[in-house]
Amino acid sequence: MHILKLFGFYNRTEFALHLSTDMCSTTGDLEEYVTKYLEGSSNLSLLLDYDGTLTPIVAHPDLATIPPETKDVLERLSQIPEIFVAIISGRAVDNVKSMVGVDTITYAGNHGLEVLYPDGSRYNHQLPSNFDDQLKELIAKLEKKVVRDGAWIENKGSTLTFHYRATPEPLKETIRQEAEKIIQEANFKIGKAHMAIEVRPKVEWNKGSIALLLLEKKYGNNWNKETKVIFIGDDTTDEDAMKALKGNAATFRIAKCDAMKTNAEKIISSTDNVIEILKLVDKYFKK
Repeated sequence: MHILKLFGFYNRTEFALHLSTDMCSTTGDLEEYVTKYLEGSSNLSLLLDYDGTLTPIVAHPDLATIPPETKDVLERLSQIPEIFVAIISGRAVDNVKSMVGVDTITYAGNHGLEVLYPDGSRYNHQLPSNFDDQLKELIAKLEKKVVRDGAWIENKGSTLTFHYRATPEPLKETIRQEAEKIIQEANFKIGKAHMAIEVRPKVEWNKGSIALLLLEKKYGNNWNKETKVIFIGDDTTDEDAMKALKGNAATFRIAKCDAMKTNAEKIISSTDNVIEILKLVDKYFKK
């Protein structure tokens, strides 16, 4: 008998659906899961994505304003000495700080290629010496070939995002394929996003790398013995952090509760669940 049938599953799809459904959180079990995870915590590190996590996905990045309630709870949490709060975003670091507007938080931008600490100090990951010229050349090619029909480029300095959300539906796939071909030929990394392509330099650095660096800087090499960690994200680039933290964190991905492959421990349905988690943390550390 096939091993899946032995456990009552007729095929891999049914088995995957069972796994992902088991990971999906309702309000009741989310509270139970978070509260149980926090038990015995003396320190907590909150590592959070921005777009799609602290704010819903919207038509244009400039419209992704943080809800006042979310900002208020982040400010409160960042004032608690036992809690370390960091936002790890694909946005440029100064941009994400201006969008959140909380000075007592650590911000990592461009998928971790740059960091801005509360004291004003910065970290910048080393890029190839000819990177600026390569990026300018790529932007020129994209502008000539595929910046049309609502598609546009968001230049973030160390990375860029090619947006095609506003492109008419019949043209989306063609423009996406053309853009990916140009990006690949220019020798850049491609990352999938919500109706967008994330373009990054070919360096071995991502949200997982910066998550580990931030934790080591804050707590030392044995950070997993010094702090509990909650990571929340919604996109494929967040999977790097979920994978790097696996076994040492409570990780959440915002997604549809179906048969999807994820490194997250739990799937949550919306940004409403994120504020719920933040409030549970606030409640726990106020005891």
